[in-house]
Amino acid sequence: MFARLPTRMIIVRLGDGSLWINSPVAVSSETLEIIQKMGPVRYLVAPTSLHAWRLRSWHAIFPEAQLCGPPKASHDAGHRAWADDLDQVVFRGNVFVEEIEFLHKKSRTLIMADFIQNYVAEDGNVIGNASKRLGGVLNGGVPLDIRMSFTHKKLARESLETMLTWDFDKLVVAHGNCVERDAKEFVERIFHWLKD
Repeated sequence: MFARLPTRMIIVRLGDGSLWINSPVAVSSETLEIIQKMGPVRYLVAPTSLHAWRLRSWHAIFPEAQLCGPPKASHDAGHRAWADDLDQVVFRGNVFVEEIEFLHKKSRTLIMADFIQNYVAEDGNVIGNASKRLGGVLNGGVPLDIRMSFTHKKLARESLETMLTWDFDKLVVAHGNCVERDAKEFVERIFHWLKD
């Protein structure tokens, strides 16, 4: 849909000092050095099959790390070793892709990948802004192609309801702007169509 789709990598330092890396991306050698100094990389996580393709290259750098991914990926899903730090739920109901959502308990932060994207209008970028609006992600939304492929709304509603029981105020997304406060209301607004 867009010419560029930058992806945000999320790093969590777990209670034991090890690192949990969600959606690893290509980084400079300087950034890699900073990550290595932060602590041992214990988990490399793909929250959807769409984010799994860089795990192998990162595993070559961090061979001690465990690969963890979504139910339809070719590696482990639903790992509970980080349960003290992170809750997780599989967001079901989409015919093509499922996504694991995470709650970082200490910071009250919801971590999502593709099911919510959040872009703002850019001055002078008429075509880009129109594409984001048509795609359903201008000022936050579920991308239109993903939304249209939710064929099992009951399963999706159950996943959403579980997620909304969590105590979160911030939202980190893989694509677009993060939400620094009132994130639960933001998420409820974006998924209002699931309740119709």
